[in-house]
Amino acid sequence: MANFFVVDQTKLVKGAARIMYAPSAETDPVKIGDVIDTSTYAAQGTWKDLGATREGIQITVNNTESGFDVDQVAGLIGTSPENWECSVSTNLAEVTLEHLVIAWEGASITSGTGPSERITGFAGATSYTERRLAVMFQKPDDKIVGYLFHRAVRAPQEGTLNFQKGGDAQVIPVRFNILADATQSDPLTAFFLVAEQL
Repeated sequence: MANFFVVDQTKLVKGAARIMYAPSAETDPVKIGDVIDTSTYAAQGTWKDLGATREGIQITVNNTESGFDVDQVAGLIGTSPENWECSVSTNLAEVTLEHLVIAWEGASITSGTGPSERITGFAGATSYTERRLAVMFQKPDDKIVGYLFHRAVRAPQEGTLNFQKGGDAQVIPVRFNILADATQSDPLTAFFLVAEQL
């Protein structure tokens, strides 16, 4: 009997991804090999991993729109997109000073005054640090898909470190707003590129 539904199971996506960042001075990535070595998977240049995550990594794209109507028709006769927004969010499972500084816009990490200590601090930052961001996913056939974000800054996100006897381990919730890169020649690529190995 013929199958009514057309499903290509090789295109179903599920699994953990890898989230990475680099300073904004790093060359804007245009291919997977700009972020990781495609043989050893080692980070390239100044790219670094944000480590293990909990509850996945979410890439969100949304927009607002305007509707066009006229008196003679009882409904919209057209719509047009207005403001676009993009964000990347996750829970960092590795609670380190480096990750806290990124998630909470903290002070630079320095040597502490005590022996074998490092120190940072947190208060009301007056600006956000801009970074490059990448989400890398390896499919079951070992091919890599890279989501390469041109400009990322911290987004408002409440974070709580819960010190408790039982339950789940601590995580650091973090969300990045992706800013449009006006230098991109194609405005449809202003937030990010997606590179897929064939």
